[in-house]
Amino acid sequence: MTQDLSIVDVMFRAPNFWNKKQWFNYILVPLSWLWTRIGRWNEGHITPERVSVPVICVGNLVMGGAGKTPTVIALVDVLKRIGYNPHILSRGYGAYIRNAIRVNSSKHNYLQVGDEPLLLAAAAPTWACPNRVQSAKAAIKEGATILIMDDGLQNPSLEKDLSFIVVDTVQGIGNGMVFPAGPLREPVPSGVDRAHAMIVIGNDNPLSDYTDREFHAKITCLKQQHGKRVVAFVGIGYPEKFRVTLIENGYLLCDFVTFADHHPYTIPDMIKLVKLAELHHATLITTAKDWIRVPNEYRTSIDSLPVVLSFEDPEKIQSFITKSLQDYVVEIEKTSVVTSSNL
Repeated sequence: MTQDLSIVDVMFRAPNFWNKKQWFNYILVPLSWLWTRIGRWNEGHITPERVSVPVICVGNLVMGGAGKTPTVIALVDVLKRIGYNPHILSRGYGAYIRNAIRVNSSKHNYLQVGDEPLLLAAAAPTWACPNRVQSAKAAIKEGATILIMDDGLQNPSLEKDLSFIVVDTVQGIGNGMVFPAGPLREPVPSGVDRAHAMIVIGNDNPLSDYTDREFHAKITCLKQQHGKRVVAFVGIGYPEKFRVTLIENGYLLCDFVTFADHHPYTIPDMIKLVKLAELHHATLITTAKDWIRVPNEYRTSIDSLPVVLSFEDPEKIQSFITKSLQDYVVEIEKTSVVTSSNL
């Protein structure tokens, strides 16, 4: 299918040269160096603020999604079993909000709060705001006993007590180079150093040489339709993951149309997609996150593919989190003693 690409689409579409090293990548290395230096300068000039409850960060090293959203939802279940009341903090990518807002899926749309927060709100109270400290304080005021940051590994504003890097083995780390020469947000060593463990979705962790603390998980599709003819469309950071998921779950893929990450679907987009599906005598299908960005009048005729993440060893990661948060309590008590002695 021939697609009309806007300037915004081109800017937010992962380029093919991120998947391998070639001469063009090395021309961009000075910009990669500058990107890294700016990030380090920014981090060095911001003092992270500590809040009164533990903060868990779920981040990644690559541009675009690596499965953070289903990982956050799975961790919510783990934290609830431990006995916490978790709230989720999201940047609300693409939304026009400026102050912390508790997401209400019956009142808000993706233009107001972002697409990911609408999915996350079904699992736990979710707050959307570019200012993580502001949303953290609002969540605590509403009863949160622990906070989960959806993304934010490279955001220094909020003190993190436990950080996970999510690694998707289908996506990997591309050519291993830093933006714009590659898909990495920062060099692998510095990124790994700021995390306490990795959550690996799939097998053969490409970063296994950097850590001996990893928890394996898998994405399970909740709606398998073997042999069903579909035309898939998707606007996520790494579209190939959706293609692989569909094929693995038995769908007959007639066409596969990609858009930029977080693409806001328009009526013209949908008219073209509907015509393409009719041409193939197939059903349109997309991800749950993309479905949220589809105009309301088209949603009933489009399938969404719900997925869940499950840990290979749930007890193992639950034990790890429990132990890590016990260390947090000890550290807070030490800080309180030192503060009291200085008064």
